[in-house]
Amino acid sequence: VESSQTSDEAAHIVAGYSYLTRGDFRLNPEHPPLIKEIAALPLLALDLAFPEGSLWERAEEWNLGRLFVHENRVPNDIILLTARLPILILSILLALALYRWSLELFGPRAALLSVALFVLDPTVVAHSSLVTTDLGFTLFLFLAVWSLWRWSCHPTPQRLFLTGLAVGGAFASKFTALWLLPIFALLAALLLFTRGGLPARPWRGSSPVASGSRISMPRVGALIVSGLLVGLVAVGVLILTYAGSGLPHFFVGLDRGLQHSAIGHTAYLRGELSETGWWYYFPYAYLIKTPLGTLALVALSLGALALGRRGTLRAELFLAIPILTIITITCLWKVNIGLRHLLPIYPFLYMSVGRLLSDRSARSRPGRWAARATTAAVLIALSFNTAEAARITPYQLAYFNPLIGGPQNGHRHLLDSNLDWGQAARALRRYMKAENVPMIYCAFSGNSDPWYVGVHYQYVPGSGNLGNPKRRSVRLPETVPRELFAVSAMVRHSTHFTSHDLYDWLDDYEPIAMPGYAYFVYDITGDAMAHAWFANLNLSFGLLDLARFEAHRALAIEPGNRFALAVLEQIRQETGGPSGSSGGDGTP
Repeated sequence: VESSQTSDEAAHIVAGYSYLTRGDFRLNPEHPPLIKEIAALPLLALDLAFPEGSLWERAEEWNLGRLFVHENRVPNDIILLTARLPILILSILLALALYRWSLELFGPRAALLSVALFVLDPTVVAHSSLVTTDLGFTLFLFLAVWSLWRWSCHPTPQRLFLTGLAVGGAFASKFTALWLLPIFALLAALLLFTRGGLPARPWRGSSPVASGSRISMPRVGALIVSGLLVGLVAVGVLILTYAGSGLPHFFVGLDRGLQHSAIGHTAYLRGELSETGWWYYFPYAYLIKTPLGTLALVALSLGALALGRRGTLRAELFLAIPILTIITITCLWKVNIGLRHLLPIYPFLYMSVGRLLSDRSARSRPGRWAARATTAAVLIALSFNTAEAARITPYQLAYFNPLIGGPQNGHRHLLDSNLDWGQAARALRRYMKAENVPMIYCAFSGNSDPWYVGVHYQYVPGSGNLGNPKRRSVRLPETVPRELFAVSAMVRHSTHFTSHDLYDWLDDYEPIAMPGYAYFVYDITGDAMAHAWFANLNLSFGLLDLARFEAHRALAIEPGNRFALAVLEQIRQETGGPSGSSGGDGTP
């Protein structure tokens, strides 16, 4: 409830609703439909209006999403909450699956430890409450590997079918399901090299078994046939989620995803920008966005593993292979825009940490004092994590640990969905109410317009904004006692502008507040140069009326301000006179 609409949510919600009500998959093909359909399913009970017309014909998902979520016959809070609840349910199912498998491998205390690490992780909590594909994909990937594990222990057609369903769910959730291909290939090789029977006819419950612990043609053939059956079921799931006729959109989206991965994405790390990313981006993001208690237990579990406290080789590799494969892929990946892409390793990693409290380790067991010391370390770490979880609530998306000084310093290290995804508008509104400020200047990132949650503002150019906030004829009254300027972290660092120094002039100012850790608030009362900068920014974006208004405001404070006079002269030249027409919505 606290998070305002994040950048992608409105597009995901309207797309999912259109899939269910129209069987048309033209919107948002860059993500497969399953998670969006699950999120939109309860919306069918709300009697919502769907925005028809030219936007729908042009598949303009961003403005369609804005109209559907924020200008419908049902309040936007209700629509967002209703669509987010299914994602929360998926996260709870993931926690339950994590508990069940961990219970099977390491026992009840280990299972509770694994789940505690999972549910107290701010990144997990943040993405459990947003309509995005990351949490749902993590669930299906985990279920796919777990189902394969269960089939390897006792091969039955039912377990193979469940594996196919989970693989299909993963591919119908996110195109990074391609990561399952190397994971399953390595796990299949593991099954070939370890002792155990593989059914020659896996579709039959009474199939003869190709046994042994070496590679043989019958065992290879049994594994290939099993893989083909899993693939067949997965394709069936994919066809169902696209309602049959929409399947071509899967390949459209896959092509876009592959192109995106090949080209890269503008990314930010410690004040630097890159189109191709850094190999250490995701490990570094995990290091500074994970509670210190978890990091300590991960390190302790690696030490325990090295000292021989481990389960069977097959069990350990079923945990290690997904973790190492995904880390390797993401270190080579050019799309460095959020730790959320590393979420699929979390259940495997935290289940592996559970070995610290395991009573089923196959080899060495700690002595009485070592066991007590380990239990004490676990309790201390979980207590720290609980305190951190309470401290960051309800701003989990912006969590950073004390290694970098906490969330107030997060913007110096990471941006995008790690910190500023449009979620902090309610925190900004709460700040305005506490300070008794009825209206402010505001520059925000993306299409999550703070206006829709009650933030009254005069527009200052942000990045990736839709046209509606630029066209509002709202001006800050000259009678306001305080002139405050709120700028989101993404805009402050000019990440997604062509020119990355548009807001460097704020280096000379100190913020007076950081609502939700994602906004900077500056007091510019009576500051002629700040208004002159606003005028120049609006001019560069083609917003001539706003530029003229701010230039005159600067001159009212400082009549000879050269900067403001230069802006007015430029407007005069562009419009052919002092009373030219208003500007458009262009961006530099």
